[in-house]
Amino acid sequence: MKRILFITLLCLSVVSILKAQKIKTFYENKDQGYVLYAGNSELFPVSISLDLDMSNMIFSERDKKVFVIPAKTEKYKIGEVTAAEKGQRYKFSYKFISTIGDVTITKYDKAFPYDLPFQKGTSYKLFQGYNGVFSHKNENAMDFSLPEGSEVLAARDGIVVQVIKNNTQSCAEEECAKYNNYVMVMHADGTFASYVHIKYDGTKLNPGDSVKKGDVIAYSGNVGWSKGPHLHFVCFLGAFGKRNTLETRFRINKGIGAVLLNEGTTYLRDY
Repeated sequence: MKRILFITLLCLSVVSILKAQKIKTFYENKDQGYVLYAGNSELFPVSISLDLDMSNMIFSERDKKVFVIPAKTEKYKIGEVTAAEKGQRYKFSYKFISTIGDVTITKYDKAFPYDLPFQKGTSYKLFQGYNGVFSHKNENAMDFSLPEGSEVLAARDGIVVQVIKNNTQSCAEEECAKYNNYVMVMHADGTFASYVHIKYDGTKLNPGDSVKKGDVIAYSGNVGWSKGPHLHFVCFLGAFGKRNTLETRFRINKGIGAVLLNEGTTYLRDY
């Protein structure tokens, strides 16, 4: 018999802008024990950290705690718990936390040349860069001064995995992060990019859509945790707790070279 034990509740932090993952775990009976499974209906892998509490039982995966559940998987086997001494009473329980993406990724394309996320012939100031004092403390994120309604372009190819576009509220306080509108894209190497503060109904994309570098994916706005119209751009890998934000290099000077951008500098897209 299949029994669902827990549905993950992901606490939405102001830095994560991530919806709760659609992940479930369940178990089936077997002789002298149980088989643990997980189901993931998201378009991206979801990592779980499993905490087992067992009495007179052993776990087939020994001390392993972290498991990566593939995207769009109904029944992924986590492992088996089996009675250590047959004929004796045994029991187990468990809990877990989850996060977007594959937390085991250590190798990704660190040198990938991203395109500036706005149209050719336009230039915008990077008014807050990595570790900015307003809202980027200990975070590799960037704020471009795009006016409301500006076209936001994909900086890299990928698959759209999350879209929020129904919010209209904004304020300069952290509490308004829950109102952020954004498009989140997963890249081929398992990294993600979020394009944040898009205007109300400011994208026609849906989860599952493919985007190419240079595609118009949204229109910038002033929604959520924002002092004024701009585009917040961040790349990251999943991690338990605070996500692992990544340094990204952008093409400048007619696209010949890719560099880390500097806060306070205005960048022209001339390619």
